[in-house]
Amino acid sequence: MTVTLFAAVVISTLTSSVYSYQRFQQQIPNGENVPNPCNRSTTWMGVGHQNLMGRGPQNPFGIDFAANNFTWNGTVCQKDSDGDGYSNGQELGDPNCTWSVGQSPSRTMNLTHPGICEPVGSSRCAYKNTWLTNCNNTKFDCPAINDSGVKNDTLAFPPTSVPTDETTYICHLFRLPNDSDADIIAIEPVIDNMEIMHHMLLYGCSGDVSRITHNESYLCGMGGGMECNSLIGLWGVGVAGQCLNPQLGFRIGPTGYQYAVLQIHWNNPMHKPNLTDSSGMRIYYTTQLRKNRGEIMIVGQDSLEIPPGNNNVSFSGSCAALCTKAVMNQSVYITSSILHMHLLGKSGIIRLYRNGQLLQVIDEVASYDYNTPTMIEFKTPIEMKPGDAIKVDCTFDATQRNTTTYWGEGTSDEMCYGFFAYYPQIRDLNFCGQWKSVDVCGTKTVMSERCDLPTFLTNTGSLPTLCSANCTNSKCANAVNAALMTGCQRDDDVRAFIQNYIGMSPVWNVLANCALVQPPQSTVCTTPGANPVPSHCSLMRSYSGSVPLMAFVVYILRQF
Repeated sequence: MTVTLFAAVVISTLTSSVYSYQRFQQQIPNGENVPNPCNRSTTWMGVGHQNLMGRGPQNPFGIDFAANNFTWNGTVCQKDSDGDGYSNGQELGDPNCTWSVGQSPSRTMNLTHPGICEPVGSSRCAYKNTWLTNCNNTKFDCPAINDSGVKNDTLAFPPTSVPTDETTYICHLFRLPNDSDADIIAIEPVIDNMEIMHHMLLYGCSGDVSRITHNESYLCGMGGGMECNSLIGLWGVGVAGQCLNPQLGFRIGPTGYQYAVLQIHWNNPMHKPNLTDSSGMRIYYTTQLRKNRGEIMIVGQDSLEIPPGNNNVSFSGSCAALCTKAVMNQSVYITSSILHMHLLGKSGIIRLYRNGQLLQVIDEVASYDYNTPTMIEFKTPIEMKPGDAIKVDCTFDATQRNTTTYWGEGTSDEMCYGFFAYYPQIRDLNFCGQWKSVDVCGTKTVMSERCDLPTFLTNTGSLPTLCSANCTNSKCANAVNAALMTGCQRDDDVRAFIQNYIGMSPVWNVLANCALVQPPQSTVCTTPGANPVPSHCSLMRSYSGSVPLMAFVVYILRQF
């Protein structure tokens, strides 16, 4: 079963579809208020496109409007683009075709869509809306929420002013129902201001939330913070709601999450003032506990550098076998999967490996569309054993770019991730991927086959102090030698990872200035035939210090 889903964490820029539809909204009467025929409580923002958010193929009205040089006049006003018997002017509130840019339309109520034949299900329109494939799937359908004993609670922002900034991440901490243990089994969006809504993420909190602002909204970044990094809810455009697999639930209450942070991403590319929003999520929960506690895992590549002008650039990121051996003590079962890229995304494939051999393809997307990604739900969950590996391959088309595109949060940046709902929950499996060739397993474990990274991270913090006066004192020399013995300085990717994401530039400066003693070659993991193999080459070594791993320690976004 597939359901249309938007994957998390994306920021519109001047090249994005959001900017495009808001610009063209101003060129037609009532352009911001055209109702969605599939769900009349929402608007069809990209009026001229088949996708309600804009971008991609044009609908009949979009074709006619483009052919008229994107100009509203009598020609396009009098046309009946969608063939439902009403002119475009009648549908958009300008029946006499007198409206011009900057004026108020003669009618602002009882509008209809000029590019979609209505009534959608009528015999007249049956063969005119063949491209409209998801119109009957916009209503949240989750039979489990009607079961006896299921309760619901709405977590919504108080009315909050939306900044004029193009992109805003804003968070609010909520106390969850905690009279007794319960499982969240479904989540439904509660949308107040669709104009600026991009996505919402709900993060369960496992840590101390005392330092988080209570009872008011606050500006935040990606994710819910170190205390709240377990994704338990997501909404994006085109998503009616989240209905969890019957095998799992997200535990709340005395032995589960007692607090959650709701993060909203507002997009205001036109920098409009005086906007407010009070959107949120409605959680459905039951004390009839599900068999398994669920979790969401992210797998992918945290470093991308896509050259311009190339239509076939590929990157991959893996949850390596050494990672799953280190953090998993039992099999887990994947219930859903989704691939996530941004505007340059062209195609992708997600594979599961066992003992180095391909076991199965989890998901394959031959033609990726940023606006309409799909989530695959598995009726028979896919088993992943300790020692298995998941590899996410992404292919990008950058022929329309004239500058290099890098990994980043913005829509014009890129990402390459797979999101997987699974059970049973393993705390340290929320992110399992790579930064270039460095394996990052969960929030506490960093691994490399080519250097003793845990020892390096643990023992080099004192280098700047020990070597502050000069490089010749014995304590400095011994510490520098110990750092060099790890082999990390010989690995470009590991060195860049440490410097860029853990922030140890002073350490590298000391090593550059005070490299007094070169370690024996046999201590470097990549030395051919080293015997015995240095202890630091173990694939299972882990570092459990408080290291802010990646720009990611969360996400993004996770997904189901």
